[in-house]
Amino acid sequence: MTRRFNGFLVQTDPAVGIPRAFFTDVLPQLSELTEVQATLAVFRLASEAGGIESPVSETALRADRALRTALRTNGSPREPDERIATGLDLATGRGTLLRFVAERGDGRDVWYYVNTPVNQALVAAMARGAVAPPRALWREGQPPAVIPERPNVFRLYEQNVGPLTPLIADHLVRALETWPVEWIEDAVAESVAYNKRSWRYIERILEGWQTQGREPRERYG
Repeated sequence: MTRRFNGFLVQTDPAVGIPRAFFTDVLPQLSELTEVQATLAVFRLASEAGGIESPVSETALRADRALRTALRTNGSPREPDERIATGLDLATGRGTLLRFVAERGDGRDVWYYVNTPVNQALVAAMARGAVAPPRALWREGQPPAVIPERPNVFRLYEQNVGPLTPLIADHLVRALETWPVEWIEDAVAESVAYNKRSWRYIERILEGWQTQGREPRERYG
């Protein structure tokens, strides 16, 4: 049951800083609730950590109670991890967020920044080793190696099909808004299996599955 909201206590509630461009340039493009909720969660957690130039870990996002509640499907016992991952992939693919990996000998953590010029420069400088990562990324007093990272589907396309041009990135963002992530991954795999490595072929597979179902899988020429 939806609870009625009693109003904002603007004098006492802490505010979350969100750039105006999010409302004018980004929000009108968003059609997936997962992307809206994941993006807003990053703004909120970054603000709580010190400001828009603070990193936010994927672990914190997956554990965030408000985000998990927002993206839990009513009546489903499954936790909303997949929906959170899809929202983060969409926001990273669109360019609202920057994703990078903090890698150490004993493992790796995924982190996000809001995409600002300062944060772009910081990720690039950390990846080159020109500046040390913020202390939030360190473990046992040691800084990690920082590696910029694309969303999973984007990396999959780039590694198996071809260069990730701005046009292809737009196609992939629209695909993530339209089909489940596993469909896109399977369609890329089929394009590789048939040696038809093009977005056009992948899209035709997805459209065929949407209209005809996933089985039987046919070859799209």
